[in-house]
Amino acid sequence: MPNPVYTNTPLSTTATFLARRVQRLPIGTNLALAHLLFTLIAGHLLQSRGALFPALIAAGLDQKQTCRAAAALREGAWDIQTLLDRLVKLVYQDKIAQTRRIGRWRPLLLDWVGLFRPHLHGCTSKHFDSRAGKALPAIELGMMASLLYVGKRSFPLLKALIRGGDTLALLQAAKRRQADDEVIVIDRQAKISHLHEAGITRFVTRGATNLVAYRKEVPPQPEGKRGRKPTRGQRVRPLARHYKGKLLAATAADKVESFVYQGRTLCCHRFENLVVAGCPLAFCIVVVMDPRYKNPWVLLSDLHQESAEVIFLLYRSRWHVEVIPLTGKQLLGGHRSFVHAQTCRYRLPELCLLAASISLYLSATCAAVATGFWDRHPKPTAGRFRRVLSGARVGEFDSLLSFSSRVREKCSVHEHLEKGVAGHRRQKRRATTPAITGN
Repeated sequence: MPNPVYTNTPLSTTATFLARRVQRLPIGTNLALAHLLFTLIAGHLLQSRGALFPALIAAGLDQKQTCRAAAALREGAWDIQTLLDRLVKLVYQDKIAQTRRIGRWRPLLLDWVGLFRPHLHGCTSKHFDSRAGKALPAIELGMMASLLYVGKRSFPLLKALIRGGDTLALLQAAKRRQADDEVIVIDRQAKISHLHEAGITRFVTRGATNLVAYRKEVPPQPEGKRGRKPTRGQRVRPLARHYKGKLLAATAADKVESFVYQGRTLCCHRFENLVVAGCPLAFCIVVVMDPRYKNPWVLLSDLHQESAEVIFLLYRSRWHVEVIPLTGKQLLGGHRSFVHAQTCRYRLPELCLLAASISLYLSATCAAVATGFWDRHPKPTAGRFRRVLSGARVGEFDSLLSFSSRVREKCSVHEHLEKGVAGHRRQKRRATTPAITGN
């Protein structure tokens, strides 16, 4: 099917993009999934406070369409990674968004998101909640995204989702997808030992303020001295701290750099060729002292040839990946969901994050719509985009899908089948009379 031309209105843009997005799925499932994604992008799950069926009905679906959308969520022949691969391909085919580069590198952003389900039976995974101050039962997903921009607006493009909060599994998936010009940017949850075990190169992460590292070169034992030979290099403490009432002084930096960022002069202390205990992976530490923040930034990276400014800007780009769960959970209503089946409890959060990535892309490429007469300079945000779609109904959405012959209802013969409870009710086995054979 040739790529259609967008008319630059939110409804037509959404219908055209979703049709291209789901057209390769099985007939019937693709239409039901398009209805489900439209319901999520329009924010009806937020209005129904996480109830799926009221959200589908509020979008304008009738009873049969609602049941088909729920069936596509529960047992449809699709997987989230195929949907994300198709999304990335369509975005690059449109050639509207450009890849954000910092120096000569493209950041590959990694993060974890948890959708809290405190009363869900059988939920074994947990995610830390800052309000509760502890980890709570949650559906935890690992995210992988690239950074794009349209004009002056930057937004993340979701590339992969990993079920569970396994740090090593997310890093191994990122290693398989990492290009030669990409740098993995991740938060402090990933330790140097995790990066080494996953075989990661070209990374930027954040370290603890009380981090202690060692020089990679082990000094020889002084001549004439007895005892055990040294097994570690010189200890390096990038920041001073107090321990048991004593001041532990910071190690002198190998190099001091400074640069201007947003009108502020940032001073950086750099330490080269370091390792941590029990791990041979060499890295450098860049301590960034920003007058805007009380505590300095302790950044770890193996980009030894890059300046401290590039390493700092690469880590700063990681905050864009937080926009995906913020949009999917708070703006589209994915933070609360009342689904309990084993497949739905993962599929619905995954679709919410997919809908958030689609909403961020379409809102950035579509013309901004003002909220009212007071909104004189509207910006193309996902909130305004959702507000416009919330007033549309599925009937208007379906009328824009006529250009695709594959996105349609599947006309299957089912009148001869039992419906409802009678379809899966257990039946008594009929008694059979054994055949009588003659002598």
